[in-house]
Amino acid sequence: MKKYLKYFAQKQGLRVVTIVILVLLGIALFLGVLSGREIKKMIKMDFNRQQLALARHVAGTLENNLKVVKRELITLSLSPSIQYVEAVSWPNRMKISLSSISDYGAIRIMLVAAGGTNSYSINYANAIFMEEKNYAEEDYFKWCKKPENKTRIYISKVKKGIVKDSEPGLIMTMAIPVYQVSSDEAHPVPTYKFAGVLVFVLDAGSLARRLAAPIRSGKTGYAWIIDEDGKFLYHLEKDFVGQNAFEVRKFKDPHISFKRINLIQKTKMLHEDEGIAEYISGWHRGVNRTMNKLIAYAPVHIGAANAIRSWSVAVVAPTSEVEGAIHAVYVRQSIIQGAFVVAVLVIFAFLVINERSWLKTLEQEVNVKTKDLAMYAERLKRSEERYRSVIESADDMIFTIDMSCTILSVNKYCTELVGRNPGAIVGENLMDLFEYEHPNEVCTLVERVFAASETISHEESVTIGKKHYYLDTKYKPIFRTGSNKDAILCISRDITEHKKIEDQLSHTERLASLGSLSAGVAHEINNPVAVILGFAELLLEKLPEDSKEYEMLKTIERQGNNCKKIVENLLAFGKVRGKTPGETDAIEDLQRVINVTMNTMVTKKVDLTTHLEEDLPNVCGDGQQLEQVYLNIINNALAAMDGGGILTISANHVGDMVSVSFADTGDGIAKDNMDKIFEPFFTTKKVGEGTGLGLSVSYAIVKKCGGDIQVESQTKEEGKVPGTTFTLLLPIAGENISQQLQTT
Repeated sequence: MKKYLKYFAQKQGLRVVTIVILVLLGIALFLGVLSGREIKKMIKMDFNRQQLALARHVAGTLENNLKVVKRELITLSLSPSIQYVEAVSWPNRMKISLSSISDYGAIRIMLVAAGGTNSYSINYANAIFMEEKNYAEEDYFKWCKKPENKTRIYISKVKKGIVKDSEPGLIMTMAIPVYQVSSDEAHPVPTYKFAGVLVFVLDAGSLARRLAAPIRSGKTGYAWIIDEDGKFLYHLEKDFVGQNAFEVRKFKDPHISFKRINLIQKTKMLHEDEGIAEYISGWHRGVNRTMNKLIAYAPVHIGAANAIRSWSVAVVAPTSEVEGAIHAVYVRQSIIQGAFVVAVLVIFAFLVINERSWLKTLEQEVNVKTKDLAMYAERLKRSEERYRSVIESADDMIFTIDMSCTILSVNKYCTELVGRNPGAIVGENLMDLFEYEHPNEVCTLVERVFAASETISHEESVTIGKKHYYLDTKYKPIFRTGSNKDAILCISRDITEHKKIEDQLSHTERLASLGSLSAGVAHEINNPVAVILGFAELLLEKLPEDSKEYEMLKTIERQGNNCKKIVENLLAFGKVRGKTPGETDAIEDLQRVINVTMNTMVTKKVDLTTHLEEDLPNVCGDGQQLEQVYLNIINNALAAMDGGGILTISANHVGDMVSVSFADTGDGIAKDNMDKIFEPFFTTKKVGEGTGLGLSVSYAIVKKCGGDIQVESQTKEEGKVPGTTFTLLLPIAGENISQQLQTT
């Protein structure tokens, strides 16, 4: 050992040591630069993956919005009001559809008649148009008229046009052929004839702007959207919207080569690919200079039957944002490297002077370097955990499977739903873990995804842990990192509650129909039963009790009373008693009657408007009798609005009374009949359609409660807007009033 120390203490030995140290320092600096580049590359890759997640989100939202519009287009085409162009109801039906999809860019709905010479339409301002124009040469009309395109949807390219408020914009047309395949009261037998073409006009620019404008990547990154022709549907530079993406950039800065971004658009984005890349740009949010940008892009599948239609969403941000984020790391690393060089030189000097001091200093520097490397490793670990937490915190089941349906990975929500830890799930077969109602369909679907490399959405009925679920699952092919085998990413959303709500709505509709049928049957049977019992009673008075005919009449009377009891049971169907015999909640009683008559209003094309004051006090009277009053007045209003109208029901507190009013837009009551409407058996209806007892009975019930009925009406003959308003004044329940009612 002393021999070697003596050699290195000499000039030749020091020279060798110096050369070795310099070589090692050069290698360390070189490795430090490589390490910095790798860190920079990793951070840029992670940032661009975040941008890809944003692009996928916008693309998925766009696809869902367009699916909603297409579903509404199909639903509207199946409406009898549209198929038969019913004069009163087609504008209302179009208005309802337009209001439900206006947030998705819809600005006009149009029905082109089968001959192609006239149309019926409504626009975003609820303006109704009936126009005569030659539509037969329109591409969508020619396509939809072909029998093989029945039930299929035509989607046009995005083109320049006029949108809201006569402003120029970008519009897209959706169309579907309409056939007379539905039926209603006016058309009980479908003709199955071609009835025309139903057209939705969408403001594509507004739809793209609404979803892409709020996107922020990093501090200043933004999103833009192009269609299948490479035309900008949205861009932060407003002058770019509607322009060709391959040409407009050159006009803004002809000194920059846009070869890289044009290649990405042409070979990737326009071919429905997704990915990440980097390109050169000349501007960003008002800053005009040459800069590198990171880009992530994802496709939007439009789903047209007439042609391949697809958009592409891109999210971009300057690389300077990422470089700025890691600048501090570079500075720290440079300081560490400089300190390391100085430390090595100091160590070398101390080595020459004192071996022990040199070794001690070297040990300290090694410890410092080890801590720094541990810090870097900890940062990388936290970064990985942060991105993993995004998947783990999702409220959907996210897992991957291979071709044999073996589970490769699962997220936290999936393990909680199954009730097993990840180690016990990974490696299991999907069919052993989930009990599918149709497992063969799932296996076939997995094979199809692997064979066609396409993303498929599928609704599934499945039992997990003895609990039944409805899942909306998206199967997407992916490439597993570090393996040559493909896999499928499965994202399953629990839609069980949604299915339950649909079933409850269907059950409620059936109950409402049953209640309406019960009331109708009771009304129709009651009159003939009363006649039978009346004549039986008259004949019994004329016959001796010991005669055979008398016994036969008693049998008729007994069976007639049985029919009467059945009618009373039908009329009592769905009735709910008030809180006490002497008082009731007028709003609850009124709401029950509204619920019963709602289907009739829809059938008669009557729109209901309510203005009900909250926390109204209880009123005097019997709840069932007041419900009968409400039902009689509402039925009269519906009969007066033959062909549709508006029924407005209001309730408020007026002094010591509760006022309940029913205003219709019917034909009104003639002045000559105003004094007769509360008389028994007075009716203006045809024979067999009314008894004339409804209002007289209602008037008696209200008067018995200590209230009153007021009527206001006007007709066209008076030169005014026709309509009738019935107002019930019901006394508020209280001790004094209750005593008065009991004494009377």
